[in-house]
Amino acid sequence: MKTNKFFLGLAALILAFGLIFGASAFKNVQPKKTVLYWYKVSYDDPINHPNGYIKAETDFYSEQEKSLVISPCDVGNDAECLRGFETELTTFPNATSGDDAIMRSAF
Repeated sequence: MKTNKFFLGLAALILAFGLIFGASAFKNVQPKKTVLYWYKVSYDDPINHPNGYIKAETDFYSEQEKSLVISPCDVGNDAECLRGFETELTTFPNATSGDDAIMRSAF
């Protein structure tokens, strides 16, 4: 009788741990949001930089998720007004396209 209780208790423990680990394996994991350094794009030198560039004196908008950036974009064409980079820029002027962009609205 004692061995039956022992095996029943052991089976209950195994079942409990199985449920705990099984439930944790199916947790809804949210993807990590991309956090970038955002720089304002200038279009004042169309001959040397037809796709825009980032000037040396441009401050970056603090590293933020795209959805949290308050865009300084003026209404106009659909050109980029901010470019996001995974790391802080160290060389200027910088004409690279970046990892993401915030566009000016057309309306």
